[in-house]
Amino acid sequence: MRNQTTKTVTAGVAVSLAVGAVALLSGCQEDVTTRTAVLSQYQTATADLATSTRALSESIAQICQAPSEERLAQAQHNWQQAFLNWMPLQGREKGSEAALALSWQIQFWPDKKNTTGRKLTQLLKQDTTWTPEAMAEQSVAVQGFGAMEWFLFDQSDALQQAEGCQLAHAVSLRLADSASQLQSAWQADPWQEMTPQMALGEYLGALNNQMDYTIKKLTRPMGKPGSPKPYQAEAWRAQYSLASLKASVAAMQALYLADGKGIDAMLRERGFADTATRISQRFEYLLSGWPASEAMVPLLTSRDGYRELINIYNGLEYIQIALHDEVAPELGVVVGFNATDGD
Repeated sequence: MRNQTTKTVTAGVAVSLAVGAVALLSGCQEDVTTRTAVLSQYQTATADLATSTRALSESIAQICQAPSEERLAQAQHNWQQAFLNWMPLQGREKGSEAALALSWQIQFWPDKKNTTGRKLTQLLKQDTTWTPEAMAEQSVAVQGFGAMEWFLFDQSDALQQAEGCQLAHAVSLRLADSASQLQSAWQADPWQEMTPQMALGEYLGALNNQMDYTIKKLTRPMGKPGSPKPYQAEAWRAQYSLASLKASVAAMQALYLADGKGIDAMLRERGFADTATRISQRFEYLLSGWPASEAMVPLLTSRDGYRELINIYNGLEYIQIALHDEVAPELGVVVGFNATDGD
């Protein structure tokens, strides 16, 4: 009887260990699959950004050779495309440290005091031959998308002058160089040495950080009812604030899904399909009902338009609360303070 009991206990332990091993292996495989999918998104996004910023730089060079309305329109289009390609990478506070360090020189925002415009005006007055290397020594306010937006959409007359076009071309080359550095920085997997749970925390944290940033892009220009702040809007000179905000929401949706291998799939696999479905549907609802305008200012200045912006805010806040209060505990992740707290 004693031998039989011992055999039974031993067999039970063996089965438990086997089940545990299978679960551990499954968890590790899930982690690698998710990590690979998320990293692939970053790498694709940086490649697209590098390609589109080079195209922008080339279009500025063509303007400098022979200015025309057609070439200006093409450069403006290239700026818009490159800016949309930046949205999947914007607002991230998790991942490659080398990549994160490049964020401010790619985009200086919010520009509360028109620092970009003031500094570019000062640079135009200097008798200097501007190069990408020389721009790297200047303020980040004149190195990225905001500076190119100033030239293309606000002060395009400066492109008619040799000095102004040379400065604009140097800025565009600096932006393309920063995008190339960003692409290189994401070639390595920053989560490779982390435990699966730590990597999951970084993944959810990245989504949470981007949500914080996106909400800030909306609430800063909204100000208070009756007192909007249109010049606080991202890309207000290009009248592209709402288009870029939509691209940010689409990027967060893509990160959440991660090609069917992301947080959505994890929630479903762990028995939280209801949470996954509600978040997924809210993303779809937000994007399908998005206002037609590419600019935010027209919506800021009308009651019906402002109401549409409030609806967008409510949708984003719903997802943000779900990430904090449901997704994090359901996946066993502790989400820290907002990246934008205190700003």
